[in-house]
Amino acid sequence: MSPRRSGRTSIVLGASLLVALTGVVVGAGAPAREATSDWSPHTLTLRDARGAIGPAPSRASRASATWCGTPAQADLVPNAVAGNPVHWIYAIPSDAPDRLSTFASAMQTDAEAIDAWWRAGDPTRALRSDLALFSCGAQIDLTAIRLSQSGAQLASVDVRFGEIADALISLEFASEHTKYVVYYDGPVEPDICGQGGGGRSGLGYAMVYVRACAGVAFDTTAAHEVLHTMGAVPNGAPNMCAAPDDGHVCDDPHDMMYPYGDETPITGLTLDTGRDDYYAHSGPWWDTQDSPWLVQLDRQSPLALAITGPGSVSADVPGLQCGQSCTTTWNAGTELALTASPAPGAKLVRWSDACAGAAGCEVVAGQAPRVSALFAPNTYRLVVSVKGQGSVRSSQGGLACPPRCSRPVPSYQTARLTPRPAKGWRFRSWSGACRGTTLVCRVPMTANTTTQAVFARK
Repeated sequence: MSPRRSGRTSIVLGASLLVALTGVVVGAGAPAREATSDWSPHTLTLRDARGAIGPAPSRASRASATWCGTPAQADLVPNAVAGNPVHWIYAIPSDAPDRLSTFASAMQTDAEAIDAWWRAGDPTRALRSDLALFSCGAQIDLTAIRLSQSGAQLASVDVRFGEIADALISLEFASEHTKYVVYYDGPVEPDICGQGGGGRSGLGYAMVYVRACAGVAFDTTAAHEVLHTMGAVPNGAPNMCAAPDDGHVCDDPHDMMYPYGDETPITGLTLDTGRDDYYAHSGPWWDTQDSPWLVQLDRQSPLALAITGPGSVSADVPGLQCGQSCTTTWNAGTELALTASPAPGAKLVRWSDACAGAAGCEVVAGQAPRVSALFAPNTYRLVVSVKGQGSVRSSQGGLACPPRCSRPVPSYQTARLTPRPAKGWRFRSWSGACRGTTLVCRVPMTANTTTQAVFARK
């Protein structure tokens, strides 16, 4: 495929690999993960109008945002926006200067530009960038990583993507629920702007090489590669380019997924021109508009979580991690597996509302408006005293009074207390937690409990 005929410098935008991963990588203390060493990501390459590699134009300045957060080595939780996130990483080789102070705000600016561009192209969708709450409000949760490899070890385009991806996997930036945008600030070929690998579901990496392709906006590279990690452009798209540019469309030079482009700003690019290839189309092939990494602004459903007692609840999909009652908002139809985590010395008594029992809880956002989790200490103390001549026996065992006794009883397990008068005495009544003259008192043990059995002479 020839680049479009113009006198301007153009770029080749790379498709991501849509194949199964093979191999295993185990990081220090990390679970086994599929390796990326067999990925063959396509590249974003700087070219001139005749198809030959040309000099890099200077990158134009533009208005920028200011990132006010604090970089962390881990993904901050919970996410400010619930659902499958796109996490942002600034990575440098072991021997490179740390320029995070410069690139943090640039990455925030790019995230905001991509968000605005996406909403302009489709008012019902927005890219779900991983956001955290800082002093200035919600901004990207930015991780800064110094890799163990040197710049020379990562200089070759043939190994760079796999080496960086495998390093991130070993550091546990490998969630099947997350796509990762990586701004790599190390020595690279001047004509390779970025690479991307992944598929419409699961793990994916979109890498932007910030020392290459001067004049080509980072946000364009990032948006293009992120779309690839989400499954664009799928087989079956009528305007898909022929090999070796498959994974792109060739019907409009200003389509974001066109294989060649120039320094046109992101605002000059379209999200699937004609809506007939990879986004909001009517065909039977994969539609990226349905990607779980997009916030479906027209299909938001709240999920209210009520927590009682010492414990917390989290979901397998990022965005719900509550130590007290909370409400989170999801794309309708999102399937969530909730996990209850009792505090030390406590237990989950039961789920209620949308779930039941004390095992797992699976809900679908939009179908389950409320879930409740009840936690309690493992035991409560039962104290029984006797007035007069007689004794009290408990169904829990180990409790035989008189005149006063106590023992821990499993919480929320009913204890049955039976009075036994001594010879010449009769049971008269209960006081405290038990009342009346019933011969069997059932105590639910929902709290520390005290009761008394009163006996009288016949």
